[in-house]
Formats: sequence, structure tokens, C-alpha cells
Amino acid sequence: MMMKVTGLAFFLMTLFIPGQAYAEWHEASSDNFLVIADQNEKDTREFAERLERFHAAMYYILGRGTPKVSPSNRVTIYVVRTSSQVRKLAGDKTGFVLGFYQPRAGGSVAFTARVDSDGAKVSQSEQVLLHEYAHHVMHSTNQWSTPRWLSEGFAEFFSTARFEKNGGVGLGLPAQHRAAELALARNVPIQALLDASAYKRPRNGVYDEFYGRSWLLYHYLLLSGKRPRQLINYQVALANGATELDAAKTAFGDLNQLEKEIDAYLKRPRLRYVPIPGENLAVGAITVRKMRDAEAAIMPVVLASKRGVDAETAKTLLPQAQSIARSYPNDPFVLAALAEAEHDAGNDAVAVQMADKALAADPASVNAHVQKIFALSRLAENADNPDAAWKRTRKAITALNKVEVDHPIPLIYYYRSLKSAGEGITDVATRGLDRALQLAPYDKSVRWELTHQLVAEEDYATAYRILLPLANDPHNRSDDNPAIKLLAQIKQDWEQQAKAELQ
Repeated sequence: MMMKVTGLAFFLMTLFIPGQAYAEWHEASSDNFLVIADQNEKDTREFAERLERFHAAMYYILGRGTPKVSPSNRVTIYVVRTSSQVRKLAGDKTGFVLGFYQPRAGGSVAFTARVDSDGAKVSQSEQVLLHEYAHHVMHSTNQWSTPRWLSEGFAEFFSTARFEKNGGVGLGLPAQHRAAELALARNVPIQALLDASAYKRPRNGVYDEFYGRSWLLYHYLLLSGKRPRQLINYQVALANGATELDAAKTAFGDLNQLEKEIDAYLKRPRLRYVPIPGENLAVGAITVRKMRDAEAAIMPVVLASKRGVDAETAKTLLPQAQSIARSYPNDPFVLAALAEAEHDAGNDAVAVQMADKALAADPASVNAHVQKIFALSRLAENADNPDAAWKRTRKAITALNKVEVDHPIPLIYYYRSLKSAGEGITDVATRGLDRALQLAPYDKSVRWELTHQLVAEEDYATAYRILLPLANDPHNRSDDNPAIKLLAQIKQDWEQQAKAELQ
């Protein structure tokens, strides 16, 4: 998976220290997670079970059933030995990164250091992971745009979980890790908190209380009992097209009064939380296996590839992958990882060969199928015989779809194959792209592609709804956000269409 990562070359060098052993790699597979951990079987199982309890507790609070997801739509969590390894993977130079999450269709991943699953309270590393997974759940269950304060307040609320020995989970405990921030950091007025366009993050390095105030407001609206249904009303107003500030005024009334209330709420000696008994948390089967020597040997390559590489680090990674593959020439996991490294380095024909070797050993190797699709698609774009090349690509797409019908990559790449080949987009292709977005609503590129397709079909109402989260992205409020301009154009075309239908 290609993406620019600063400092990854150094990470690769530190991972491939001669004689360094990776004998403890285990894989835990559950309904919602695939945990690949550099730790023993017992800790890997307990960590996966803890994650599943957290997932069930979140859905219990949200009042939703827990739908069974397709295997590739689970989050894969890579557990490395130390926080310093996490920071090297992230290319972090601040020294503060304890974990991170990357959402992508058919391949959402998170990276964290080893977690102690015995204690009731969560560690800092685990809290970061739970925060990011809460974002994943919010984006998976909410089709509308979410203001930044709500997104971060939601994630902070759930990140302070408590795991009881009797199987229960407590959610919404006080955010003690934000205490200093709320007491000492730069103030964020309520109007700026609720209106992303008014919030100006300080550029001089001064830390503000945005995250702490977001948690405080969300906790107050959800658990204080003072403002029932107002959070729901606020989200309904946003869904109906209100601006962030107007939605807040409509749902909450006098914002200055709201600010006084949350200030007083913060001073309470005790705050409520939600204890959920273990019998209300259904956790499915968890299977754990020790990974083969070949899998353990190639794992540093897998970590780097799944994190994402640029052209420079892809060239650094490839010889390592090739060297390991020479030691394990018939292992499907190793061959699929090599196919990915070859593709990232621009060697698409070789990537296809390695993917085919992996599939000969294991026809169900999802990563081998995916890498073959990626490589064939890029080869087809410059093929001398494009018709034959795209036919071969679609054959690979169909093969993965048969292995896993709800894997989003075949749905996305079938649409892209028609688009790139200059062929007409079929209803099947459009429905497939729409299904891919349902499976991975957090994937911005898929959302963008579907919007453009709906505009081409003059389905402006649906296009407007699909694009709205990108146009209102609280992390990209700049005037050069292309989604804002396109949304305005869609709205204008939609209005003209409605006028024409009335004539």
C-alpha cells in the first residue's frame, strides 16, 4: 500500500537487526477484529476478548444490534512490542504517539504496543486504541457529517472504558487524562467549540482544551439528565442541512447558558458512568493460533507495507521481502507479502507472478487476490492490448468476489475498470460502488467516486447526501476543499432540476 511515510526507512533498518527473534507472533480471529500480536497466546486471546467486549458495550450504549461483518471489513490490529516501534511506524518525531489507526476499504488497520489485559483500567496505549476504534464505529454507523467536537467528544467518552473481572464493561468514566488540559490549557469558548469555522487552533504551539471540552460537553449531554434528547435533536438538525452553529442554537438554545452548565458540571466531585453487566455483552468465538515461522519472519515487511510506503521506502523494503521469500519460497503468506512489496516498488508483472504463486498454494489468500487486482489494474492502464488486459483484471476481480462476496475491493475495482477502460458504467457497477461505501463509509476516495457517478446520472439528491460529510469535514475547512465547491454546484443543479420538473 503506497503512501508517504517519513522515517520509515529507519524503522525498517531497526526491524531487520540480524539475530532479532520474532518467535511470539500470534493471530487472534474474532467477529470484529483480527489481532496480529508479537506476544504470547494467552495475552493475545485476552486482548482480543477485551476488544470484543468493548465493541459489544459500544453498540449496547448506541442502542444498535451488532451486525456480523465480512472478514476483510474487520479492523486488523497489529500489536508490536514497544511504543517506540509504534512511533517509528508512524514516522513520529514528537515522542507522543502511542498508537494510530488508518481507515481504508477492505483494509482498516491500527497499530499499538503490547497491552496488559489483566487490569480493569486501560493503559495510555489502550486508551488511544479505544479512542480510534470509537471513531471507526461512529463512521461505520453514521452516514451524515459529524462536527469535529462531536467526533472527538464521542471518541473520548468511550476511550475511558473500565473492564470488570466479571465480564462487565463501564463506559463514560471521567476523562482523568484531560484533567490538566481542562484546568490549565488555553480556553476554547463554546461558540468556537461548536462551530468548526470559528475554531482557530493556535499556531504557536500553545495547547488548548478542545479535546477536554469536547468530552465534557458530550458527557454532559448524554449522562447529566439535564438536557434529554437534545443531542439527538442536534444531530437531526445537522442531517437536515443546518450549519453547525445553527444546529447547536436550535437544539441547545442559549449557548452561554450551556457553557455555564458544563463549567458547573466539571466541578462536581463525582460524575456518572454507565456500567454494563457482562451478561448483556455477547462475545463470539475467538480462535488463536501461533503464526508459522515464515509468517513471523516476514512480519516486519507486512507491518511496513500495511502502514504504507513511499517510493524510497518501497525500494528499501523490497530486498528484505525478497530475501525472506528465498528462505520460504512456497509459503502463501510470504508470497502475498512479497507481491505487495513488488507492487509498491512498481514491479507489477512480478507482483502478479508472486500473487499467482501464493494463490496456487492457498486459493483463499485474500491478500494475494487483492495484490493481483492492484497490479493487474495498473498494468492494464498502459497495456498494448487494453481489452485483453482489462478482461484479465476483471477475471481476478471476480475470483476475489467469489472468495468473499462482501469484500469492497472487487466492488470498487470493477467500477474503476469500466471507468479506466472508457466503457459505459453499468447499473451493476454503480450499485457495487454504493455497496462498497456501505461496507466502508469511512473511505473518502470511494465516497468521492460515488458522488461523481451520481452527478453523471443526474441523481443530485443522493449525490448531495453522499458528498456532505466530505464538504463538512471538520479537518478540512479550508476554502480549497474541492468537496465544498462541488456541493454548491450539486445544490444548484438539483434546484434547477426541481424547477424543470415543475414546468
